[in-house]
Amino acid sequence: MDRERTAPDDLVPADAFSLLGHDRRVDILRALLEASRTGDEYPASFSTLREQVGAEVSAQFNYHLGELTGHFVRRTDDGYELRYAGWAVATSILAGTYNRRAAFGPTGIDGRCPHCGAETLVASYREEWLTIECGACDDRLVRYPFPPGGLESRTLPDVLEAFDRRVRSHVALARDGVCPACTGPMAVTVPSVVDGGTSTDSDGTDADAADDPIATFRCRRCGNHLRPEPGLVLLEHERVVRFAAERGRSLSATPFWELEWCVSRDAASVTATDPWRCAVSIPVGNESLLVTVDDEVAVRSATIESADPDR
Repeated sequence: MDRERTAPDDLVPADAFSLLGHDRRVDILRALLEASRTGDEYPASFSTLREQVGAEVSAQFNYHLGELTGHFVRRTDDGYELRYAGWAVATSILAGTYNRRAAFGPTGIDGRCPHCGAETLVASYREEWLTIECGACDDRLVRYPFPPGGLESRTLPDVLEAFDRRVRSHVALARDGVCPACTGPMAVTVPSVVDGGTSTDSDGTDADAADDPIATFRCRRCGNHLRPEPGLVLLEHERVVRFAAERGRSLSATPFWELEWCVSRDAASVTATDPWRCAVSIPVGNESLLVTVDDEVAVRSATIESADPDR
């Protein structure tokens, strides 16, 4: 492994994580996070921080605090505070990302399947992924990672509401070119096909139009990728939100998995490849907004039409 630092203050990942290899240091980060949340004394003095952590031997506590100071903790004239790296580690610990396991379901939840119309939706949680499916038609409506800490102190409806907001926000970030995992730049690739067949993605890889997503957002930094239906990408777009609001419909009041155009491939179709265009039909009441997007999933046009009565 190359152990050269890329900048004077950088640490290679192995060295950074080795600094966290003691329970006392994790306790210090959590205590600082709690102090920053309550604001009682933050930055925290040495004595206050030692008392919050419950360390009896000052020399040992000073050693562990010193190991964190610089990369995870910042020492100021007023005391100690978290650097961003320390905040990220502390919040990840509270989220249970690295150390907790949880599971539930399949459990029936409120809502109607957008595909078959049955009120038989079920939610389940395994291996840090939350899944919502229809018990009648067996269609999977969504499966997306959700930290275990998100289950704590919440009822199931509250968990689902938080999950809804998490997915929406992640897709919106990806649409805007920001990776929701590492904040690196995201690029979008689309298949250069119309109405089925096998062709090539815009990044040069082979694609099967029948199976592959219409758009894939991939981070150039960490490789994180999202493959939402185009309708879900447009869910928070101001033109779509306004179209629904003008017809008395709040899109934020309905979980996205109950909106067929957000979870169904049938709502979108690639209409041209040179230049690439995809049309998404968004029905509200007796009308539909037909949105055309380009190969960056940016809106090129939006027209109002009579809604398809079969949709």
